[in-house]
Amino acid sequence: MPTSQAKLIRQNWLNVGQGHQIYVAQYGNPDGIPILYLHGGPGAGCSIADLALFDLSIYHVILLDQRGAGRSRPRGELKHNTLQHLLSDIESVRCWLNISRWMLAGGSFGATLALIYSAYYPSRVLSQVLWGLFIPSDDGIAALYGQSVAASVFKKHYQQFTGRCDADVDLVQLFAEYRAGLNHQCADIRQEFAMRWQRWEMTLAYPCHMFKSRNTAFSQSLASIELYYVANNYFGAFAKLSQQTPLIQCRTHILQGEFDWVCPMKLLKNFLQQQQTPLLTVTEIKGGYHALADAKMAKAVINAIREMAKQ
Repeated sequence: MPTSQAKLIRQNWLNVGQGHQIYVAQYGNPDGIPILYLHGGPGAGCSIADLALFDLSIYHVILLDQRGAGRSRPRGELKHNTLQHLLSDIESVRCWLNISRWMLAGGSFGATLALIYSAYYPSRVLSQVLWGLFIPSDDGIAALYGQSVAASVFKKHYQQFTGRCDADVDLVQLFAEYRAGLNHQCADIRQEFAMRWQRWEMTLAYPCHMFKSRNTAFSQSLASIELYYVANNYFGAFAKLSQQTPLIQCRTHILQGEFDWVCPMKLLKNFLQQQQTPLLTVTEIKGGYHALADAKMAKAVINAIREMAKQ
C-alpha cells in the first residue's frame, strides 16, 4: 500500500507541559505490535513517507514529533526543550497510549534518543532497530561540524557552510554566528543561514544527491533546534550513553553505512568497544550512506524491521 493511502488510526496533540504540545499519529494495525518511530535532527519531525519502513498489517506504528519539531506546537520552540524533556515525553506517550512494552525504530539522533530511552526504561522496550546512530561526544561533534573528518573530504562544501576559506574554525564562534543569523530580523538572512546549515548536513547524509529545501518555516526550525542541541552538547547525551548503555535489556540491531559522514562508523565502533553490551549487534552496510534516500540503507532497515517482528 502506498504510504499516502495508509489508514490513520488517530492523531492527537498531547499536552506535555511548559507550553508544549507534541504531535502523535498512529497508523497500521491497532491490534498489532506497537512500535515507536523516533525521527532525527533533533528537530526533523516525522513524515508519512516514514511509514514505508513498516509492514502496516503487522505493526501499530506511532509517529512522534519531538518538542518543537514537525507538527508539534509551538514550532521551533527552544524553551523547555532538552534531552530529558524528550525522554520524559516518550514515556508520557507510552503511558497515555496504555502500552506496557513496545519496539523502537529510529535513525541518526533518533537512534541516539532510542538507545538512551531503552537504557533508562529497560523493562519497556521489547527490541529495537536503529540506524545511522549518532555518538554525541566531542569527537562526534568535531567530526560533523569541525574542520577534520567530513570537512577534509568535502572541502568546498565546508567552506560554504562556515563562510570561511581559512582552515581555522572555532566551533563556539561558528555556532554563535549561526544563532545570530537564524535569529536575524531580516527573513532573507534567516533563510540563508538555515539553507547553509541544511545543505551541509545533506551533503554528508547523501553525497551527490541534489539538495531540495523544504518550506521556509520547517528549514529554519530544524536548523535552530539542531544548533541549540549541539551548542549545548546535546544536554549530556554522551555521558548518559556511556553510563547507561550496559543497562539495556532488549535486542538492539544497529545498521551503519560504510560511508556515513554524519555518524562515522569508526566513532560507533570506538564507543561500543567500551561498553559491555552483548544484546547490541552492529551491521555495516557496504556502500551505504546516512540518509534513507540511499537505497542500500533503506533496504537494510526495512528488512531489519521486518525481521524484528518475528522475534
